[in-house]
Amino acid sequence: MTFQLRNPVVWVATCTLAITCLASSVDAQMHEGRITRSFTEPIEKSVAASAESGIVAIAHVREGDRVRVGDPLAAINHNVLKESLAIAEANAAATARFDAATAQLDLIKSQLEAITGLVEDGHTNPYEVQQKTAEHHQAVAEVRAAKDELKLAALEVGRIKAQIQDRIIKSPIDGFVTEIHKQLGENVSNNEPQYATIVRVDKLKVRFYLDAATLRKSQVGDTVSIRIGPEKSRSSAVISFISPVIDPDSGLGRMDVVIENKDLSIQSGIDCYWQEQQQSVADRSTQIK
Repeated sequence: MTFQLRNPVVWVATCTLAITCLASSVDAQMHEGRITRSFTEPIEKSVAASAESGIVAIAHVREGDRVRVGDPLAAINHNVLKESLAIAEANAAATARFDAATAQLDLIKSQLEAITGLVEDGHTNPYEVQQKTAEHHQAVAEVRAAKDELKLAALEVGRIKAQIQDRIIKSPIDGFVTEIHKQLGENVSNNEPQYATIVRVDKLKVRFYLDAATLRKSQVGDTVSIRIGPEKSRSSAVISFISPVIDPDSGLGRMDVVIENKDLSIQSGIDCYWQEQQQSVADRSTQIK
């Protein structure tokens, strides 16, 4: 059987179109297949440390507990400070000297007023008035000194309370306690002040290293789609950082994205996959307009 080509021009055009479509299909598949693997990380990680050295006397949390900013994690022994605080509070409440000085001032003030009236009537001399005036100034000074003592006692109470607070280790962030570094009875020192590690996972961070072209067409704040876990389920993420530096050897640059995880359904350390986004710069510009 002989095959006869009736229209060579049509045949060439058909072949050209088929090859073009095949090339476009392959290119699209390669475009779809550009995937980079990474993993989820806590959005924040902090090591709570003690400002003072001493023995861990009280432990308020265990590994796995959820904490908020300012929650107490542990307390360093401060029995001596408690006794000092009791003494300082007693001194701050002791108003006997102030009360006595105030009463003495009132008495001398009344005497001075009486003597001043006698001078005007000629029944006493100015020297007695000067003497009583000096006593009045001394009484005023005694009242001021007694008041200053009460202020200093109150400041001492505040200082000791601050020292006690410095011996209470508190959580610096919201999150979960993942590791306790010191147990009850162990010493926390200036060289080893770490007590507990806290991680925040209501948001998760993923760090990718992508080619320069991808970084150029992306912006901080853009919403992108990534795939998470063995099932590669799709999830939205927001770009939080784009490195201005490209590694000359690999041609890649760093991009960080953040995933919302308020329900804590995604664990830290889960595999994540970046798939080349289909939205172009022109498309994003159109959306912005």
